[in-house]
Amino acid sequence: MTAIRADAGRGWGWIVEGWQLFVKAPGVWIVILLIYLAISVVLSLIPFVGMIAQALLSPVLAGGMLYGVATQARGETLEIGHLFQGFRDQERMGPLVMLGLISVAGYVLITLVLVMFVGGGMMMGAMMDGANTGMPPEAMGGLFVGAGLVAVLIVMTIGLVIAMALFYGVPLVMLAGQNAWPAAQASVAACWINMLPLLVFGLVYLVLAVVAMIPLGLGFLVLLPVTICAVYASYREVFEETPPPGIRLAK
Repeated sequence: MTAIRADAGRGWGWIVEGWQLFVKAPGVWIVILLIYLAISVVLSLIPFVGMIAQALLSPVLAGGMLYGVATQARGETLEIGHLFQGFRDQERMGPLVMLGLISVAGYVLITLVLVMFVGGGMMMGAMMDGANTGMPPEAMGGLFVGAGLVAVLIVMTIGLVIAMALFYGVPLVMLAGQNAWPAAQASVAACWINMLPLLVFGLVYLVLAVVAMIPLGLGFLVLLPVTICAVYASYREVFEETPPPGIRLAK
């Protein structure tokens, strides 16, 4: 599938469309989100294995939610069971888990980068201190700060690539039937050419997230389902170009 370039203002439009989809079945969406959060909490309580399982299964559950949005957008009824559609569809479950594996590989790479820079920095500092190089403390501090900034940039870049791979990768696997690696590549490319609308999307989301925190974080019960619906609206426009009638805003 070939991605198209959307206008920058569509970042806001996708969120509005996500809201329009959410209000069609707000109660069901909140229950779906609560079940998803409960599963995430249970997995997080399992040391180490739970973290890996959560990373592997999150795309499967997200795929189920996107399947529910697509069903709803076709005019059909949203059901709580749609959350588990990724597990029911055996052909899609494997590629969705592979997307999770890609994210796990990215997190492992982030850990290695941090270990390399932190451990390497401590080792270098010990060696320089033992060798009595006479380097002023200010210069040594500047060296470590520079290395830290490089590490932060590398980690942020890897994290951004992971997010880009999953943003459209999950709907491409779940709704378009693609395999994991081609979907991840297509997702990264689509995010790259739509950087401006996605930047607008992210900025608006940050503002809404701050507002959602005010009532003890309860606003996220609305914001997170709206976000899932907005991701679907973005996917439809960028890849399918045929959003459901009555949902798409004028460009």
